[in-house]
Amino acid sequence: MDEDLRLAELSTIPLFAGALDAELLAVLAAKARHVVFPAGSTLMNSGDFGVAMYVIIEGRVDVHVTTERGSDREIAELGSGDIVGEMSLMTGARRNASVEAETEVTALEITKVTLEEILARAPQLIEHFSAILATRQAELDRIAAEPPSSASDIAHQIRGFFHTVFRT
Repeated sequence: MDEDLRLAELSTIPLFAGALDAELLAVLAAKARHVVFPAGSTLMNSGDFGVAMYVIIEGRVDVHVTTERGSDREIAELGSGDIVGEMSLMTGARRNASVEAETEVTALEITKVTLEEILARAPQLIEHFSAILATRQAELDRIAAEPPSSASDIAHQIRGFFHTVFRT
């Protein structure tokens, strides 16, 4: 994947397109690395430190979080034009979601070193990025907080646990 193609891809991503001028987009494109993840592979695990974020060029990924009750819950299926891993990379927090390739995924990898160079040239971008990340974090928090179980939910769990009694 050449630099012109990386530039074209990055210029369509709202996180960057609305904030970076042509010069900074070119710097980002020059530093981004083309990576391929086979279907079924893990791009990142919840709890890991973020060393990179990925702009998905082709393919689909599943995003999972661990809920307050400890269960694994799929929260999103993402594809071309979406970004994963940006929250951890930009804040230094551990990853709050796991991401797995549903299909083969072609992505652009953007590292902390690359973001440091961009932010050194345009520190005002922190405000732009933080507004977008705050919205995404609020959505993740909402999804991870499961509503209280209803009686029918609990009855379903009981039937599942005592499945040998309730065989049909």
